[in-house]
Amino acid sequence: MPEETKKQDEAKKVPEAAEKPTNCMKCNKRLKRKAWYYKNNGYYCSKGCWQQAVKALAAKKDKKT
Repeated sequence: MPEETKKQDEAKKVPEAAEKPTNCMKCNKRLKRKAWYYKNNGYYCSKGCWQQAVKALAAKKDKKT
Protein backbone atom coordinates (compact mmCIF):
# COMPACT_ATOMS: atom_id res chain seq x y z
CA MET A 1 0.00 0.00 0.00
CA PRO A 2 2.70 2.61 0.79
CA GLU A 3 4.06 2.22 -2.75
CA GLU A 4 0.68 3.15 -4.20
CA THR A 5 0.47 6.34 -2.13
CA LYS A 6 3.96 7.36 -3.27
CA LYS A 7 2.92 6.95 -6.89
CA GLN A 8 -0.19 9.04 -6.31
CA ASP A 9 1.83 11.79 -4.60
CA GLU A 10 4.29 11.88 -7.51
CA ALA A 11 1.42 12.13 -9.99
CA LYS A 12 -0.09 15.06 -8.11
CA LYS A 13 3.11 17.12 -8.23
CA VAL A 14 2.93 19.65 -11.02
CA PRO A 15 6.21 20.85 -12.54
CA GLU A 16 6.74 24.57 -12.19
CA ALA A 17 6.56 26.52 -15.42
CA ALA A 18 9.56 28.67 -16.26
CA GLU A 19 8.70 32.30 -15.73
CA LYS A 20 9.31 34.81 -18.49
CA PRO A 21 11.60 37.65 -17.44
CA THR A 22 10.10 41.12 -17.35
CA ASN A 23 12.99 43.00 -19.01
CA CYS A 24 14.95 42.76 -22.24
CA MET A 25 18.37 41.13 -21.76
CA LYS A 26 20.12 43.73 -23.95
CA CYS A 27 18.53 47.12 -23.27
CA ASN A 28 16.61 46.30 -20.06
CA LYS A 29 13.30 47.64 -21.43
CA ARG A 30 10.08 46.21 -20.09
CA LEU A 31 8.82 43.29 -22.19
CA LYS A 32 5.25 43.92 -23.29
CA ARG A 33 2.74 41.13 -23.26
CA LYS A 34 2.31 40.88 -27.02
CA ALA A 35 5.70 41.99 -28.21
CA TRP A 36 8.69 39.98 -27.06
CA TYR A 37 11.32 38.03 -28.92
CA TYR A 38 12.75 34.75 -27.59
CA LYS A 39 15.96 33.47 -29.13
CA ASN A 40 18.92 31.43 -27.86
CA ASN A 41 17.56 31.08 -24.33
CA GLY A 42 17.03 34.82 -23.91
CA TYR A 43 14.14 37.28 -24.02
CA TYR A 44 14.55 40.50 -26.01
CA CYS A 45 12.22 43.41 -26.76
CA SER A 46 12.86 43.23 -30.52
CA LYS A 47 14.81 41.44 -33.20
CA GLY A 48 17.21 44.40 -33.30
CA CYS A 49 18.15 43.96 -29.64
CA TRP A 50 18.73 40.26 -30.24
CA GLN A 51 21.00 41.00 -33.20
CA GLN A 52 22.98 43.53 -31.15
CA ALA A 53 23.37 40.97 -28.37
CA VAL A 54 24.65 38.39 -30.86
CA LYS A 55 27.17 40.87 -32.28
CA ALA A 56 28.35 41.82 -28.79
CA LEU A 57 28.74 38.15 -27.87
CA ALA A 58 30.71 37.46 -31.06
CA ALA A 59 32.99 40.44 -30.37
CA LYS A 60 33.54 39.19 -26.83
CA LYS A 61 34.51 35.73 -28.14
CA ASP A 62 36.92 37.28 -30.66
CA LYS A 63 38.68 39.19 -27.89
CA LYS A 64 39.17 36.00 -25.87
CA THR A 65 40.88 34.13 -28.73
